[in-house]
Amino acid sequence: MRSRFLYFAEYMAAVSAILAMSANNKVFLLAPPYAVSAYLVLFERNTKFSKPSGLAVSYGFAIASSEALHALLGPSIASMTINVFAVSAFIMLTEYSHPPAIALTIFSYLRFSDVLFVTSSLAALGIIILIYAIDSALIRAGKLSRV
Repeated sequence: MRSRFLYFAEYMAAVSAILAMSANNKVFLLAPPYAVSAYLVLFERNTKFSKPSGLAVSYGFAIASSEALHALLGPSIASMTINVFAVSAFIMLTEYSHPPAIALTIFSYLRFSDVLFVTSSLAALGIIILIYAIDSALIRAGKLSRV
């Protein structure tokens, strides 16, 4: 029970940091996919959707494809549709499966600002990877048990 409480406290800290960063940058729509990612990484860490490599590569692909398509086609429904299909195919056809990246792709069109989208996305991703790294170190040291 102690471990679950600690995981929940870490989850609340991660989501609070992501929400604060999102509010500060006025990119609130970035928070939902990253909150789901934080949940998966902390509470479902042994599933295929919670691997750090899948998280980093899927979000990296979503960020890069969003920026490329914004530059090539602008923030349009056609660009968004192509991008959602591209990110979905990437997640489905590679080992880097992290479905919340699809939501991030859509949100990049709803609150369009390249610099804020990229910097806020990378900051939120960094928060989640940091929490995962801390948990992994605590588990290896025997100070935290897996949920």
